[in-house]
Amino acid sequence: MKSIKDIRTAIDSGLDKIQAKAEAAAKQISLSTDELNSHIKTQEDKLKNAAADLQAKLDGVVSEENKTKIQGAVDHLQVQLALGAADSRDAFNSKKQEIQRAIAELNAELDAADAADEREAAEVDALIRAYVAEAIIMEAEMEAMYEQYEEKEG
Repeated sequence: MKSIKDIRTAIDSGLDKIQAKAEAAAKQISLSTDELNSHIKTQEDKLKNAAADLQAKLDGVVSEENKTKIQGAVDHLQVQLALGAADSRDAFNSKKQEIQRAIAELNAELDAADAADEREAAEVDALIRAYVAEAIIMEAEMEAMYEQYEEKEG
């Protein structure tokens, strides 16, 4: 399996990360706080689904020990994503930091895992790429929303 760092670097190339941030800011600029929260919730659901798809494919691909660690990291990420909407800049910043920590934890566990079967490793790599793409978008959406809070609360 490729490392998360390698996959993230590949996705980040060609200004993908900057583009995700610009698109997130453009979408959010005219939205109310309720609409922003709904928009973030939609992206949280996409990231949850990508992580769940990845988690479901781990049987027989990684060792039981690694699978257990990855499942724990996915569960932690899903708990952080399930927390309610934040209603202030500080509350949102705390939520953003917890989600970013959970993403980093899952990334570290995925990097530590070795694939047992190369054929299945390719499938897992594709799921990892889908998860990483959603994680990048989630991070961009959260950053754009935090900037919106900054502007509103000054």
